[in-house]
Amino acid sequence: MKILDRFKEYIGNNGYKKIVYNLLIVMIICTIALITWDSFYPLEITSNDLILKDNPKDEEIVFKSEYKDSSEEKLKKILSNIKGVGEVDVMITYETSTEVVPALNVTKSSQVTEEKDAQGGVRTTTQDESDQNVIMSNQNEQLVVIKEIKPQIRGVVIVATGASDIKIKTELIEAAQTLFQIPTHKVMVYEKK
Repeated sequence: MKILDRFKEYIGNNGYKKIVYNLLIVMIICTIALITWDSFYPLEITSNDLILKDNPKDEEIVFKSEYKDSSEEKLKKILSNIKGVGEVDVMITYETSTEVVPALNVTKSSQVTEEKDAQGGVRTTTQDESDQNVIMSNQNEQLVVIKEIKPQIRGVVIVATGASDIKIKTELIEAAQTLFQIPTHKVMVYEKK
């Protein structure tokens, strides 16, 4: 009850106008702080970390690591199904990230103005304007993509049980080489402990 009595005493001494004024100032400061929060603590995601999913119907933005993980999982699943191969671990490294080419609405205009002065001189002015806008889909405000360039693979490391057999090792190398269209020297296969 002491707190309630102190509050009533504070209101009686300071008046309602001052309390409302103080509350209003606190609310304005909180609103400004919430609005500017992103400026002080920005989310650090770069465009190099983003790619589009393989599903052309659902062009979601995902992290590059998710694409990498899905490729590794698919390769791991395929290689483990080869006869004579047991447990498999795979690591893929990339040169670049996926490059996305968006659809653009390009507007170009050209205006030529010819002026003649009193002495018979002619001045020609040419004004060219170009405007490019990225096209977004109306349904879900997502980017419309014309072309998606997959990341270039730097190398593949495969660690598998049974890889000590030269025939199995060759099959693992050929499988990775065929799947990713990379030269043999970019694929390394090792026997698993």
